[in-house]
Amino acid sequence: MVIAFLVITLTGCAPRVATSFWRIGTPADSARVGYAILHEGKKVRHCYPITSWTDTPDKDTYHSLHHHGVAVESELMAYRIYFDKKQTIDPYCKRTPQLELAQSYWYPDDSLLAAGYGDDILRVSGTVGVGSVKYWNGKKHVHIEPVAERSQRIVHSSRNKATIEVAVKQWQVEGKTVDLSVQYTLCAGHRDMRCDVSLSSPVDGLCTGVQTIPAKDENHKSEIINLKLENGVLLVSWGTDFPVNDTIKYAKETVGLAVFIPKPYAGEIVNDPSNQLCLLHQSQAKNDQSQMVNDKCKMCTSAHFYLTCVGATKESHPVATNLEEWLTYLRSWAAKLI
Repeated sequence: MVIAFLVITLTGCAPRVATSFWRIGTPADSARVGYAILHEGKKVRHCYPITSWTDTPDKDTYHSLHHHGVAVESELMAYRIYFDKKQTIDPYCKRTPQLELAQSYWYPDDSLLAAGYGDDILRVSGTVGVGSVKYWNGKKHVHIEPVAERSQRIVHSSRNKATIEVAVKQWQVEGKTVDLSVQYTLCAGHRDMRCDVSLSSPVDGLCTGVQTIPAKDENHKSEIINLKLENGVLLVSWGTDFPVNDTIKYAKETVGLAVFIPKPYAGEIVNDPSNQLCLLHQSQAKNDQSQMVNDKCKMCTSAHFYLTCVGATKESHPVATNLEEWLTYLRSWAAKLI
């Protein structure tokens, strides 16, 4: 809290983008900088902030982090990336435009919810969520595995922009070994993120996309659409589902998801029962700025795309309250992207 006060005092304005990355520890970690006692429902956790973590896949990194992976937020939306084989992106919607993970830590209690805080709005389960990078095996999407090493890190964080990264080393795929890095950049005033993919070798089945909502509930209508625009491919999902397994305390949320892939990187559109996906073409990197996690070896192929989300029932002033409004918003959004 003291650090936040100093930033406001010296700069005259508070941050509009922030990151959140908390390692779970024990009371013995109380001497660590930033140590805090955090809550997730009835769970009380002793945690400390980190900026990066690399480990082997046999370690339970998912349950060793307070909100299961690195997160980034603007005033309009927050996203976390699960630190496990799924590497799935999960959105958190703001009811009031503000930064709030420093208070809610992704799990707002009843008092924060009553004060107008947002919350998790989507049950991603084993799906692609919104804009996660997966692999298409010819029949369905699968997670990025097996790998020798996984990592997440906060690449950059300033008042108006932040970038977080998920990466793997020695991914065994298509008869070769590939290193993969995906960086997600969120800017102030934006609900959308740019996603930059870098690989040490091209992968034909690399894909991204959107899940159906609900992913596994046939009793509620969901819509999934793809649009081939002049400048690329737009994948759209709209539907209503419970965001968590607790269907007593939490109400259903109506959510819109979208991913836009610029034309040079948009390949074949494919589907499995829970997802709409687009294969990602990769091009030779035009510069040497994209590097592996250890910064020793340059990536040689790259692609980029964009993702966005709306919480139609959670936000106080959503950009869309039905599918038609969402499609209108998305066409305008995608037309400005390259």
